[in-house]
Amino acid sequence: MENNKTVLRFHPSCVLFLLIVFTLSCQKSQDRYTVPLTEMTDAQYPDNPNLESRHGQAQQKLFKNVTITNRGNDLFDFDLCAHQDSLCHVSLPNVPVLEMMPTAPKWIKTDDYLTYIGLINQEWNRQQVQFKPSMFKVSGKTDLQITRVDLARNCLNAYLWEILMYAKDRDGKDKLYWQCWFNFPKELYADLFEKRNQLHYETYRKPLENWIDPASKPIDLSKLRQVKAESEATFEAQNNEMYPLKSERERKRKNIVCPKTVAKINDLLADSTTFATFSIPGYYNTKDPRKTELSRLGMLQKVNKRQIINALNKSSMELELIFLSNKDQKTITKLVVGGLDMDLIPTLAVADANDGWQTSMGISNHSFYETFDFQQAHLTRDNGFYAFLLDDKNNWLDSHKVGIDGPLLHFDAQDPAKLHFWILAFERHAFVGHYVIKISGQ
Repeated sequence: MENNKTVLRFHPSCVLFLLIVFTLSCQKSQDRYTVPLTEMTDAQYPDNPNLESRHGQAQQKLFKNVTITNRGNDLFDFDLCAHQDSLCHVSLPNVPVLEMMPTAPKWIKTDDYLTYIGLINQEWNRQQVQFKPSMFKVSGKTDLQITRVDLARNCLNAYLWEILMYAKDRDGKDKLYWQCWFNFPKELYADLFEKRNQLHYETYRKPLENWIDPASKPIDLSKLRQVKAESEATFEAQNNEMYPLKSERERKRKNIVCPKTVAKINDLLADSTTFATFSIPGYYNTKDPRKTELSRLGMLQKVNKRQIINALNKSSMELELIFLSNKDQKTITKLVVGGLDMDLIPTLAVADANDGWQTSMGISNHSFYETFDFQQAHLTRDNGFYAFLLDDKNNWLDSHKVGIDGPLLHFDAQDPAKLHFWILAFERHAFVGHYVIKISGQ
C-alpha cells in the first residue's frame, strides 16, 4: 500500500526566517499589557481630601482597565477602556516612562549606600505629571471638557501608580473628575529599572516592593558637592504663627488626626502629632494614624549657609538647619538641603506660600507635582539637588518616620535677600516649620 504522507522540508534560511517571525510576534505581545483599574466609592474612601473640592459631576466608576503599549524609543501609550463601550475612550500616547522610574544618578553610584537611599527615597515620594489637552486624545461620548490627564507614581511600594482626570467645572476651574489606581506591570517595571539605572533590579526589588526601613548609616556629602565657603546665616522662626490654609493644606487639614485643633505650627511639633497614613493602593486612612517624631524639630538652633560646587560642577547653595528636640533638649537633628537651583524659587507673599517651589527628600528627585513640559526641561540627570535628615553623627534618618516630606521655598516679596524655608509635613498635610533665612547682603 502506498504511503500518501507528504514530508515537508525547508531550506535552513527558511527555518531561520520563521524563527525570526515567531520571535518578533512574541516580542510584540510582550510589549502590550492590559491592567485592571481600581476605582473607589466615597464609602470606600471617606478620607479623600478632594471630596469637597472635586468636580460637580465627578465620577467614581468610569474606566475598567488601562492598556500600556511599548511604541519603541522608550515611549509608551496609556489607553483607558471604559466600562461601557458607548462611553469615552482616553489615550495618552508617547509617554517617556523612564523619567518616572526611580533613578540613581551616575555621581552616586560609587557609593552603595547613597545609591540605595536615593532609589528608595524616589520610590517613597510621589511624582505626579500633568498632561495638557494637546498631549492626550478623548473620543466617544463625553459631555465634559477634559482639561488634564495626570499620571502618578505614588509614594508607596513599587508598581503602585495612579491616573487622574480633570475637567472644567461650572466656575471655570479645572477640578478632579475621576481617579483610579493600578499596578504597573512588574516585568516591565524591572526591565525599565535596569535600563534606566544599569543596575540589577533584583538587588533592590525587596526594599522597593516592601516598605523596609533602611539602616541608618553616615551620608557622605562629599559625593554630592564640594564646599567653597561657609557662614552662619541669621534667621527668624515663625512657628508661633499659623500657616496659610490654602490649596493642598486646606484640602488635607482633615487628615491631621492629632492634634484636633491647630492654631500655630508649634502645636504640631510634638511626638503626639499623627497624620492619616497613605495606604495601599494609594489612599489616606485616618483609622491607621501615622506616628511622628516631630519633637526633633522643636527648636531651630543654627543655620549654616554654604556655597558649593554640586555634582554637576555647577555653583550652588547648601543650607543646614540644626534643631534641638523640645522633648529632651539634647537630641540634635540636622536638615541638609543642597544643590539648590535658585532660579526655580519664586518670590511670593506669605499668604501665597503654597505656590512655592517644593520637592521631596532624597537625591535628584522630581517634585511631587509637575507639568510634563517642566519635567522634560528638568531631567533627573540634570538635577544636582539633595535633601537629608541626619543625626548629630551625620547618620541618615528616615524623614517619613520623623514626619516630614521635604522643603518648600520662596523668596520674600518685600525683601529678596530673605528666603522663606517651610517644612512640609508627612504627605504634605500641613507645614511643620517656617523660617525666614537671610541668604544675602550679610
